[in-house]
Amino acid sequence: MKLAFDKDDFLKNYWQKKPCLIRQGFADFTDPVSPEILAGLAMEEGADSRVIESQADTESGWLVTHGPFEEYEQFGESHWTLLVQSVNEWLPDVGELITPFRFLPDWRIDDVMVSFSCENGGVGPHLDQYDVFIIQGAGSRHWRVGERQSMRECQPAADLCQVEGEFKAVIDEHLKAGDVLYIPASCPHDGVALEPSLNYSVGFRAPSKAELLLQLGDIAMQQESLQERYQDPEIGSDDTSWEIEEKQLAALKGFLKEALESDETDRLLARIVSQSKRPLPEPELPTTAAQVPDLLAQPNAFIEKASGARFLKLSKTEFYGNGEAFRVIPEALPTAEWLAQLQGSKSASELSKRVNLTAQAELVAEMINQGIIYLYIEES
Repeated sequence: MKLAFDKDDFLKNYWQKKPCLIRQGFADFTDPVSPEILAGLAMEEGADSRVIESQADTESGWLVTHGPFEEYEQFGESHWTLLVQSVNEWLPDVGELITPFRFLPDWRIDDVMVSFSCENGGVGPHLDQYDVFIIQGAGSRHWRVGERQSMRECQPAADLCQVEGEFKAVIDEHLKAGDVLYIPASCPHDGVALEPSLNYSVGFRAPSKAELLLQLGDIAMQQESLQERYQDPEIGSDDTSWEIEEKQLAALKGFLKEALESDETDRLLARIVSQSKRPLPEPELPTTAAQVPDLLAQPNAFIEKASGARFLKLSKTEFYGNGEAFRVIPEALPTAEWLAQLQGSKSASELSKRVNLTAQAELVAEMINQGIIYLYIEES
């Protein structure tokens, strides 16, 4: 599956700058999931799902109901939307929608949310705090999208944020199957289904400074090298005790800047951005390096990266996955890079060609044990 557009032009003129519509970005688009399968998934205990009604019997007319669901008849035949988060972690075919967007950094990818809307279904005008590509599947939807502008947010129902008033739209179009809409973080948008419709939202993390600092602070508390205590600059006996002086502020900021610019902070950030959104399923029994060659040699064996897993390169010898560091010696570097680029299923024989040394087998075993990759046998 390829996205038909000029990536360089997009990155230069649109990415994180302004919204754009890519007509027939995916020609002859085929839905990787049906409304029935999505509805069934929303009945599962572990699925993060909700239904948003826009003509509910409430003061605002809006109502959010969280899954798991037992049935859907109570919602009627119009004015509601079913949304299921992280469908890529449940259905590999949906995960394949991420592949065309891997010209962007892997660590930015969040998940693929899938929505099914009845006629006139929607979630109202709102802002998202992440960058998103919305792929139109079956059906059609009317979208209005604006550039960043001053908007006041409101909450017409529990767990539902919208924006008040009208916004100036730069895109006001009907989307059909295969059309792709890109919306940067904090741009107001509103989509209403013109008929029963499926939509796929490929979301990209856009963390705030506060969020990153909070995550960094949590993980930094575990690092001995960052336990150095602040020391005052030179203090005079005539300094005013109740005044925060400029030299004191400069010392505090310099103290933090020194920490942020350290190699240790590079490693901590790599651990943070390599962390999966949800815990990865680990094997019941650990795999050893000695077992790896035989496992890869099995007939009809395939290797795949777990949905939601990230395996990222920081330096020539440092890779990170599932929030953990992997030290890679030069002999195992080609194996690590092959695994980092892995998308979808590949024959285990392809990996087997890259596993001839103990260090390479140890890397594969560790990644299997961490749940980052897994091996399966395809029934003939």
